[in-house]
Amino acid sequence: MIPRWLLRCAVGVLTILVFAFAAREVPVLAVLVALVGGLAGLLYLVTRSRGMSPLQPEHEREKSERFLRDVPPPP
Repeated sequence: MIPRWLLRCAVGVLTILVFAFAAREVPVLAVLVALVGGLAGLLYLVTRSRGMSPLQPEHEREKSERFLRDVPPPP
């Protein structure tokens, strides 16, 4: 069985090569595809970061108490 990471890399390289050859024939389409791909990537990053839940209040309090406990007093 072919490893998944190798398959993804091969598909990525093949996609880039096809895109490069298509850019010679239709440069406007290449720019459009690049813009749509970039916007889709940004949208993915924005929606993924919103799904992260904030820390629980007691966990936040524990973090700050641990920080205050570990900081030495000023000289």
